[in-house]
Amino acid sequence: MLFKNVISENSSMHYVYDQLQVTSGLGRSCLLNMPFVTDVEALSQELDLVQTMLGLLHREGTQDFFRNIHEQLCQLNDIRPTVALMNGDTVFDDIQLFEIKKTAIIARQVSGLLRGISCDVFPMEEMSELIDILDPEHTGIPHFYVYSAYSEKLKALRDQMRSAEDADERERLRFQAEGEEDAVRADLTRQVGRFQEALSHNLDTLAHLDVIVAKAMLALQWSACHPTVTDSMDFRQLRNPQVDEVLREQGKQFQPIDIAFGRETILVTGANMAGKSVLLKTLSMAQYLLQFGFFIPAERAEMMVVDEVICSMGDSQSELSGLSSFAVEILTIDRIIKTAKRGVRVLALVDELARTTNPEEGKRLVSAFVRMAQQLSITAIVTTHYSGIHADCRRLRVRGLQLEGQPAVTARNIGNYMDYSLVETTDDEVPKEALTIAELLEVDADFLQMARER
Repeated sequence: MLFKNVISENSSMHYVYDQLQVTSGLGRSCLLNMPFVTDVEALSQELDLVQTMLGLLHREGTQDFFRNIHEQLCQLNDIRPTVALMNGDTVFDDIQLFEIKKTAIIARQVSGLLRGISCDVFPMEEMSELIDILDPEHTGIPHFYVYSAYSEKLKALRDQMRSAEDADERERLRFQAEGEEDAVRADLTRQVGRFQEALSHNLDTLAHLDVIVAKAMLALQWSACHPTVTDSMDFRQLRNPQVDEVLREQGKQFQPIDIAFGRETILVTGANMAGKSVLLKTLSMAQYLLQFGFFIPAERAEMMVVDEVICSMGDSQSELSGLSSFAVEILTIDRIIKTAKRGVRVLALVDELARTTNPEEGKRLVSAFVRMAQQLSITAIVTTHYSGIHADCRRLRVRGLQLEGQPAVTARNIGNYMDYSLVETTDDEVPKEALTIAELLEVDADFLQMARER
């Protein structure tokens, strides 16, 4: 799975994408095509690069470095199609030769900037010889045309054109000069072909540098931490920046999440408005961030690597257009089970399974899935509003409304009295707060009375 696939399906990750300050189109292409990394060593290398860049952002006196890097990357174009034609039969035109020269100059400039701050983690191939070929007059500027310095014959023809008084003679000389220019371009194309591999390497390095800078800047913005890869999960003060931003605009604060679990299935209960859905969305975001090489918006994050994240959160019906929400849920559950049976390490996040069916069947489906997940050793977090789930698993409960001793609670301030923290429980009863919440929201009194009378 690629980063671009995830952001099309996961709103939290699309928010991450929107926050990233990737400078170049080449860097953005590198990001969008970044794979979901399951190799721990490769993941550690990526995270270490982010850590190195974050250290540079914190280092005093590096503002000029980052400003200059930004200026260079702003000029970087994606010339990979041109590079792919090097060493082939295509003769490059002036625009293609110009783009090659400009890219080589950018690579040399960026390499020099990195050496200037003793940063050696983005090594680039030397471009001076390639630049000299395309810049025979040593101007050092990203501009190209077929210089007279390339050919004595071309220089002589151009001199004759300038001194010729007869129009027909000038046209004859111009035609000869164009032929010589074509010969020069063919020769230059052959010469620059030797640098195909080096130029391709430098393009990849520049794109990766662009992405790493963006990741480090996002980590700084979010006060994110370097995750530790282990064989279990342990989050302290985990935040969801997207939800956090929405709440700040409303004058509220996001309550960070503390949760720890291993390769086990956990049943999370809690009333409506208790934050169960936000919990799952935040955990899915954190897992994707880890395995695309980002820091985690938390005080501490110890995380395991999985092969696949599968979510059933009621917002993925577009994937299975034309099916009911229940059909989408059941097919997602089926996918989780069949994937785990193939030996794939799955993180399954299931929100309110079977919420749209009758309670009796709904409880049976939830109980069956939890038991199956336990049997297959699936790492799963399952939220439910059903009581009486018969499954031997670890259980957590959202604390929920804390009204004792509080002043008047209204629809406007009810969120201030909701405690979203998780507590261990052995009770399979879900807090019955729906009618209390409805009353606080000032729902019609006659309707509420009928509801209480059953």
